[in-house]
Amino acid sequence: MIRTEVTIGHPAGIHARVAAHAVLLASGHSASVFLRSSRGTATLTRLADLLRLDVREDAVVEILADGPDEVEALHEVATFLTPSTNDPAPHTASDEGND
Repeated sequence: MIRTEVTIGHPAGIHARVAAHAVLLASGHSASVFLRSSRGTATLTRLADLLRLDVREDAVVEILADGPDEVEALHEVATFLTPSTNDPAPHTASDEGND
């Protein structure tokens, strides 16, 4: 079993759409993947269990994976839950400085 800590980067935390995508990513692997927060642990095969943790933006969580492709599974889920701050964010003309 391997694990890593990540800070949730999605603005609304792990809401239904984010949780569904995380479950989809995890289910594409043979490894069992779990998310542990201050509110408990959820397997990433059960959407309701993940949503029940009520994980908010900037929460620090632990992702655990165990199985033949645990490295790939852990990396894929962790990368999805922590969008890079180096990626350019979409913006509109109203975001341009009007100082």
